[in-house]
Amino acid sequence: MSVREIFGAERTRSTRLCLVADDLTGALDTAAQFVSVSSPISVCWGDAALDRSVAFDTGAREKSGAEAAALVAERLAQTPHDPSALHYAKLDTLLRGHPAEEIAAWLRSGAFVRCIVAPAFPHHGRITRQGRQYRRHGDSWTAVAADLTKDLERLGFRVAARCPGAPAPDGISLWDAETDADLDAIVAAARAAATPTLWCGSSGLAAALARSLGAPPSRAATNLVRPVLGLFGSDQPVTADQLAACGGVALAAPDGGAAIAKDIAERLSRDGVALVSLAIPDGAPRPQAAATIAREFGRLVREMAPPSTLLVAGGETLRALCAILETDHLELVGQTEPGVPRSIMRGGRFDGVDVVSKSGAFGDRDLLRRLLALDLRRGVFA
Repeated sequence: MSVREIFGAERTRSTRLCLVADDLTGALDTAAQFVSVSSPISVCWGDAALDRSVAFDTGAREKSGAEAAALVAERLAQTPHDPSALHYAKLDTLLRGHPAEEIAAWLRSGAFVRCIVAPAFPHHGRITRQGRQYRRHGDSWTAVAADLTKDLERLGFRVAARCPGAPAPDGISLWDAETDADLDAIVAAARAAATPTLWCGSSGLAAALARSLGAPPSRAATNLVRPVLGLFGSDQPVTADQLAACGGVALAAPDGGAAIAKDIAERLSRDGVALVSLAIPDGAPRPQAAATIAREFGRLVREMAPPSTLLVAGGETLRALCAILETDHLELVGQTEPGVPRSIMRGGRFDGVDVVSKSGAFGDRDLLRRLLALDLRRGVFA
């Protein structure tokens, strides 16, 4: 069964989406919330069609604040402004990257009267409390390092602190939210007046906004079409734990050479799945590690036949793979569960391959096992 058959090919087409993110997995998981109200959605990183819904990855996560702002401004300058479109600045749930500089670039376009900032994503343990972003660790909460209010004020913007239930003011408002109901209330307040609005948030706010536009509940489909090739470039401990939970179908490869490619091809033929990470030395500088991952995974995919499904964790990794495979864009189809979008590669060597992706920092320990229907007690797939 194809991804289109799983999710259904026909979508309501009413609201044009213009979304900009600083990494590819973020663009995918947030734009996926709008598939039923804005389809078709192309997720792009180069030239994009301007007559359809687009989620654009600037690739700015690891760049400087000035570079990130310039990339957003460049993208907006290339996109004719459509007042009826839904404009969305995707923010990382841990406020990584340069969210203040990117919001500033949007606002300097002069197209918006109101800016709603709500980065909470309760489903994945990310909340906003008293204007600060928190992540869940077991039963406790830890504040992230960034203070978005202070960062925006440093750039010359006034920020109004708001809680769910309050009216939405003009200008920038940063909203506390700890539940999906809180996000629904924020959207209701902001949509009460027909004011040109910039929405700034993660998949949590996007899902609330999609619900307000009549989107049906997310359809959870966990039947990935095999063979499934998993490539994991994220250095997040969350992803490492998820791979460890998968037992023998996960391997840490020393490189992406021909011998490893042959081994993985045999695993795919025998088991229907292979989850591959690279053995990166501890303490390797992040740019060096990213370059190594791109190079070695590039060698690997050039040696292999296209799988039915490509499973990827990490926005940089997915972006590098798309470049290596000469993929033109990703066509969004839906999501398996919140934070885990599904798309199809269009163009290039893996044209037509289903893609399931996630941020390296998302998900519980059993996420990959659940997606792959692994039953490790019997050593087989359920």
